[in-house]
Amino acid sequence: MYPVDFSILPELKQPIIETINIALFSSILALCTTLILLPILTNVLFKLKIIPKIFSAVFSIFRTMPFLIIAAILVSLFSTGVFSGFVSIYLINILTSAKLLKEYAEEVEIKQLEAMESLGASKFIIYKNAILSNLKPQVISVYFLTLESSIRGASVLGLVGAGGIGQRLWQELNHLRYDRVSIIIITLVILIFVIDLVSYYFRNLQNTSQLTFEKFLLRRNVVKFGIPLIIVGSILYVTNFINISHERFIIGLKQLNVLARGIINPDLAYVPKMLSELFVSIEIALSATIFAAVTAIFTSYLSSVNLFGKNKALGVKVVINILRTFPPIIVALIFFRGFGPGAISSFFALYIYTVGVMTKMYNEVLEGINNNVLLMTKSLGLGSFISYVKIIFNGYFPEFVTIVLYRFESNIKNSTILGMVGAGGIGHLLVNNIEYRNWNRISTLLIGLSLSIIIIENISYFIRMRVKK
Repeated sequence: MYPVDFSILPELKQPIIETINIALFSSILALCTTLILLPILTNVLFKLKIIPKIFSAVFSIFRTMPFLIIAAILVSLFSTGVFSGFVSIYLINILTSAKLLKEYAEEVEIKQLEAMESLGASKFIIYKNAILSNLKPQVISVYFLTLESSIRGASVLGLVGAGGIGQRLWQELNHLRYDRVSIIIITLVILIFVIDLVSYYFRNLQNTSQLTFEKFLLRRNVVKFGIPLIIVGSILYVTNFINISHERFIIGLKQLNVLARGIINPDLAYVPKMLSELFVSIEIALSATIFAAVTAIFTSYLSSVNLFGKNKALGVKVVINILRTFPPIIVALIFFRGFGPGAISSFFALYIYTVGVMTKMYNEVLEGINNNVLLMTKSLGLGSFISYVKIIFNGYFPEFVTIVLYRFESNIKNSTILGMVGAGGIGHLLVNNIEYRNWNRISTLLIGLSLSIIIIENISYFIRMRVKK
């Protein structure tokens, strides 16, 4: 990977633009779609509680499916290109933003809604003035969260032929051009880092800025004229850049009908094979999470400014941010070339990524510790590391367990995606059956994957509740 081949930088311009377009516009249109669907996802406006429950159940099932699997299925239906990548990220963004905004919407004061109803306000006016007005900060926050996630997702869509810079990365890996792979990875890291900074800036801007009358008028005009303009412009731009022919689209819809018939008729004879590979994915996710959790105990200490010292912690923070910036599938591809196909590549990729994410999350907990606690540990005459292990870590152990369980849930999905590039597990079966359009077997695999994720999430939730008590 060294020396780096900078000569391909001009050729990366178009794939980078594709990646940014997929992430940016899928996030915008997904958020708009979610805001339209929000009234039927909650029981705030309508008293028919069965409807939100049905939609929530359907959304929860689809949310268990990794985005790269959806992208691979769409590529099989509609051919390679940006269209499949855009639709897959758009769907995942809807599922993610719907879950978050639904929770926020259900926290709106019922008395406020009842007061507006007593004044004879229509459902639309109540939704606009009582719900959306209260959700403005959350809507902005959710948009940037989905945008960050979309950039990471869009950067690897090319691995299944769904457009973006990942397609060029896969091509150079197949040709063993590691000098070009390194510049693509560097470009990806910089792109993700810049998006993270922009997102962080805007989230803090809307949280900390004081609202003057002039700013209020400006925001009102932006909402009134700017947002409709952005939505219409996004739709027009997207229809232009996804570039799928009418004939190809019609063929894809016909194939979608064949897929639907196959999905509702799972191949039960394939269950033993599915269970065998599913257990491999779970083992990879569990082992990577456990090893990463042990490592994160130490790296969290080393990257905490208030425990390890500002100057020393800063260097560790840089390394941790680099680790969590790499999408795990890219790390898996590198290990795949070194160790060959199998679970070991997937384990190392998940381990490295999980150490970065868990360290960042637990580090935020540690740096939020009250100074009086730190002064108390110093007054006991204990060294900083001993006081961290014996007092601070024990005191904040429930938060650590919560972070570990959340990462284990996410790693189940990640291990499935990694299997799609030959790193073992159920993902390997999925990509093979998608390639040959064995929709009955794909149905069996997806049902098994979804059920396992739902069961693990419920067990994880039960453990978190017990630990908090």
